[in-house]
Amino acid sequence: MSKQSVGGVLFLAGAVVAGIVALMFLFPTYTRYQKRANAQNQVKVSAIQIQNQEQRVKIAKQHAQIRYQNSIGIREAQDEIAKTLTPLYVQFEMTQALQAIATSGKNNSVIYIPTSPTSGLPVVPTSNTTPAVTP
Repeated sequence: MSKQSVGGVLFLAGAVVAGIVALMFLFPTYTRYQKRANAQNQVKVSAIQIQNQEQRVKIAKQHAQIRYQNSIGIREAQDEIAKTLTPLYVQFEMTQALQAIATSGKNNSVIYIPTSPTSGLPVVPTSNTTPAVTP
């Protein structure tokens, strides 16, 4: 054999060995131990996901409780306002709002709203009634 052919054979043998070693690292061998470890890891991951979901449920319940407490506060505030809300005060607030519109630099148009002669509150026509037109 010539030196060239011996070198080619050695090169080929080295390439085969390198290929086998590369395949060993690229494709893991699954033994019973590895399969058990993978199954245990899946169980651990599932347990962590369950804990995360439970935490998200607790957070959602806390958010709902916060919204509920806010609604109780709003209701109590509205009840307190409703105790002192009189037609005269509503008329005063309407006058103040119209004055603010008239004096603001953004919208200087004054809006005249028909009011009820008995209560002084704004008259808002409903869909069932049509406004009366006077000649």
